[in-house]
Amino acid sequence: MADRALEIVSMKSPAQFGLDPSVLGVGDRIMEVAGEVATDQLDWAFHASKGKSVSIRVQRKNGLVEDVVLPSRAVAGLEIWFKAMDFRRCRCKCPFCFVDQMPKGLRASLYIKDEDFRLSFLYGNFTTMNDVTDEELQKIIRQKNSPQWVSVHVVDEGMRRFIFGRPMKRQILDTLRLLAQGDIRIHTQAVIVPGKNDGEYLRETIETLEALHENIVTLGVVPVGLTRYREGLPGMRVFRNEEMRDMIEFIEPHQDRFLTGPRASRFVFASDEWYAGAGREVPAFDAYEGFPQLDNGVGSIRHFVSETEADIDALGVPDDLGGIRIVTGALGEGVFTRYVFPLLRARGVGILPELVPVRNVFFGETVTCSGLLVGEDMVAAIRGTAARGRRVTFLPPNCFNHDGVTIDEMNVEAISEALGERAVVPGDSLVESLHRWVDGSGAGA
Repeated sequence: MADRALEIVSMKSPAQFGLDPSVLGVGDRIMEVAGEVATDQLDWAFHASKGKSVSIRVQRKNGLVEDVVLPSRAVAGLEIWFKAMDFRRCRCKCPFCFVDQMPKGLRASLYIKDEDFRLSFLYGNFTTMNDVTDEELQKIIRQKNSPQWVSVHVVDEGMRRFIFGRPMKRQILDTLRLLAQGDIRIHTQAVIVPGKNDGEYLRETIETLEALHENIVTLGVVPVGLTRYREGLPGMRVFRNEEMRDMIEFIEPHQDRFLTGPRASRFVFASDEWYAGAGREVPAFDAYEGFPQLDNGVGSIRHFVSETEADIDALGVPDDLGGIRIVTGALGEGVFTRYVFPLLRARGVGILPELVPVRNVFFGETVTCSGLLVGEDMVAAIRGTAARGRRVTFLPPNCFNHDGVTIDEMNVEAISEALGERAVVPGDSLVESLHRWVDGSGAGA
């Protein structure tokens, strides 16, 4: 995992800071910072921030090794960028891992399973902590790489072997306790499989993690997601709607008890899928306590609805939205029909947008979130609508990656061409995007 020397790929000229232009440059490799071996960019950021100056051991492009000293102000101002870190890959074989449920033939990046505490600290990626070393745990504590996001799933050791599909190298509770005692805050998650780590297993997981340490700050409970590509994987099913209701009723008493206890926090949170499947109203805004697991689907509905309501209060909303079509997944359909459209009607909107819910044929209809829709399914669903003459079709922003393509590698232009009409990815909030296109300012965007 370690990048034992950091190669510089871009930086400003040292001459801008009154330094010899050759003191440091592109192609140089940082070996040590402040007398410490530099294994990655986090080492660089941590050690280079100490004191008024920093000593650096550099390997030049010609192989020579030199020691240089730079003022700390210059280190920050140089805006040094290094080659991308080599991240650890996950070796677990969880029977519900989404990467293992992908069809063959897609782009290579979709088959990468990351398992790196640095990605957890930097981006909120969940790790299992199964392969972390003692040295790395001490590094997390020493450098205050907090918070960390950890997939626990279950604390019972026997069930853990099934859930992770391999023997456990570390005792998860010991690992979490060590980090928590080192002042590292930890958010955990449990992906729940019907008939496996639910029931008493889940009760034990909730109560054990809550009691372990105050720095174990949240537990997100998420239902298992299954695609239709499960050849060679253990048989399992998704939760039924009535079981979704049961899960909410199982979790809420724990929330009440923890909230009124010494922790003064609900601690355990059910993801949005449980409420959608159960047909239950999602909790109030304050019940999510700052939305620490928003990216894990915990509170995303309430957050979106609250943002939309606030924008309507601040900006108003056009009364005729008939020229707009909104594409979403099955989960999003419920959000718009239950929350957003009644809100728009209550604020005087006479003609609502056309809603196009897309059933996920590519992965299977049990996959309901808009972020996993593919271009082909969206095109088919839009073509199947009766309405025509729309000025614009809004596509879900979260189904496009940073390169602007869907999982099946369609970009917005390709989708528009396939439809023979204008499709866009709205770049602002829903209300701001509605204003832009109704007012005409987005027509040339």
